[in-house]
Amino acid sequence: MYNQLHNKLIKQDEQLLKETNRNSPLFIQRKQLQKDIDDFQILNKRQDARAIQQIIERIEHMAMFNKKYDKNQVESVLQTNKQSQSIIISTMKSIPVSCSYRALCCELVDRLNWPSELFASEYDRCFCKTCYPVTLPNAYQGNIENKYPIIIPRNWMKFGLKIDEVQAKIHQIWEKWAISYHGTLPNAALSMIKHRQICLPGDTLLDGTQLTIRPGHINGQKAFFTSPTIRYAAQNHYSTPLEFTSQIDKCVYTAKIVLRCRQMPGTFIIQSETLNNSQIHGTDFCDIIPDEQIEWKTDKRGTVVFDGLCVRLKRVSNQTFNNIIDQTHFNQNNILN
Repeated sequence: MYNQLHNKLIKQDEQLLKETNRNSPLFIQRKQLQKDIDDFQILNKRQDARAIQQIIERIEHMAMFNKKYDKNQVESVLQTNKQSQSIIISTMKSIPVSCSYRALCCELVDRLNWPSELFASEYDRCFCKTCYPVTLPNAYQGNIENKYPIIIPRNWMKFGLKIDEVQAKIHQIWEKWAISYHGTLPNAALSMIKHRQICLPGDTLLDGTQLTIRPGHINGQKAFFTSPTIRYAAQNHYSTPLEFTSQIDKCVYTAKIVLRCRQMPGTFIIQSETLNNSQIHGTDFCDIIPDEQIEWKTDKRGTVVFDGLCVRLKRVSNQTFNNIIDQTHFNQNNILN
C-alpha cells in the first residue's frame, strides 16, 4: 500500500514540476501534502492526537486549492486505519470548494498590515457554517493528557501564528497545554505577539512604554485574563467591535479580534465571570462552560503562548460606526486588553 501510494505521489510531483511558477500555492501545498500523507503511516502506530489534528488542519487548508484530488488521496491512505478514518474523512467531507467568509476575514487581516513572518498559514481554519457545519461537535477532548475541553469558535476564522517550537517541545505545549481565548484590539494583540509572552500591568515594553490597565477594567489587578470559550472573551468589554468596509463586496462589517492561547495547566486560577451576566440575563455565556468557571486568571509570565488570531465579521446596515480599522489603532498607547 505504501509503495503504491509513494510511486503515485512521485508521478504527480513530476507533473507539478512542469509548472512554470515554482512558488505557486498549488505547487507548494502539494509538496507539503506528500509529506503529510507519509506521516500518516507513522501516526497509524503512534496515535499522536495532536499531530493528527495538525495534519487535518493542513489538509483542510490545501483542499481549498484542490479539494477533489486531496480528498481522494487522503481517503485511500486511511483505508488501513479505521480509527482515524472516521474522524478525518468526516472532516474532509465538510470542506467547501470556496468560502466567501474566509476571503473577507483574510482581507481584514491583510488590512492590519502585520508582518507576514508572524503567521503560520498552514494552520488557518475557518469555522463558519459552511466550513464547520452544525453537524460537527461544539467541543472535543484534545487528548488524554489535557483535561480541558477544546470549545469550537463557531462563526470565527482562525489564522495560525508561529510559536517557538523549542519551547513547544520542552513544555509539551501541543500535548498538555489548554486552549483559551483573550479578547483584545489589533494594536494590543500585535504587541503581545511580538513580545512572545504575556505582559502584566507595570511592565516596560519593547518600545519603552509602560503597560497600563485598560479604562473600565478592574484597577490593581496585576494579572492576565483568558477564557476557555471565545463567547466570553469576545464580549465588548474585552474585544471592542471595529468597523470594517470590505473592498470585495463593498459591505460594512463589525469586526472583532481575539487571540487564541495555549495555557499551561496548574498556573491559572479558575474563577467566575466578572460582567454580572448571570444577574442581568439569568443564563450562562456558554452551554459547555458554566459562568462560575468561565474566567482564567494568571500572573505567571511564560505560561501563555499565542498560536492563533481569531477574527469574526458581522454585516451591518448602519453606516455610522466610529471604530474604523486603520493605522490609528497601531499608534495608540499600549494598554492591557
